[in-house]
Amino acid sequence: MKKKIKNTSGEKLDVLIEGNLKSKEILIFVHGFGTDKNEGFASFLDLSSYFIKDYLIIRFDLSGYGKSEGNDYDFQFQKAAGDLETIINYARKNYPQKEINIIAHSLGTFITSILSPALIKKTIFTSVPNSNTSFIIREMQNRIIAHGGQINEKGQTIYPRSSGVVQKIGKDFWRTLRNFYPLKQIKTFGNKTNLIIFKPKQDDVLKNKYFSEYKKIKNIRYVEINGNHNFTNPKDRLNLFKEIKKFLLS
Repeated sequence: MKKKIKNTSGEKLDVLIEGNLKSKEILIFVHGFGTDKNEGFASFLDLSSYFIKDYLIIRFDLSGYGKSEGNDYDFQFQKAAGDLETIINYARKNYPQKEINIIAHSLGTFITSILSPALIKKTIFTSVPNSNTSFIIREMQNRIIAHGGQINEKGQTIYPRSSGVVQKIGKDFWRTLRNFYPLKQIKTFGNKTNLIIFKPKQDDVLKNKYFSEYKKIKNIRYVEINGNHNFTNPKDRLNLFKEIKKFLLS
């Protein structure tokens, strides 16, 4: 079922609801930066197919991405968190008897942590970014420059993506990222939900620095698993899906 749901800015989010309507649980997927409801290399598409018989699944495009309204230039973490809140509120209103779980990927994990919603049964974070935001910003900007882009933290940053799309990044993206404290936010959210982080051992996007800090958060589980950032190897992807299923059923 396809839906158009307005966020707090009046923009219509493109939403796909699929799976088992009789299930007692919902899986809400939160995609990362510059992608859409299918995620990079169709990882969310495959993940949805894996769980489609057992759960009601809600996937959506954040505003400015995919088929949702909005401008990619306006993307920033607080606004994206508001999009997620819109989807959660929709799910609670329309499926009040169902428990909600969240699966978030890459920067989608930060979006979820900023919102830090209550009454989420279980939460899965895959490919969580580094715990040091200054390091994240430096690496991201280096990657943008390497792709022939231009950095302007006070104006418009131009980011030519490998897909051929030229992404525009506004000043509020950098501002909200600089003001985000991953360890604090994830720890706070971990006190509200049963949270697990799956860290790919062969991450090809994020350098292997500032991850050990996540292991020290006592109220979450941190698991290192084979795979690159988007788990493009079919064997690694299937193994991740099996581990997610095991966690959801535990």
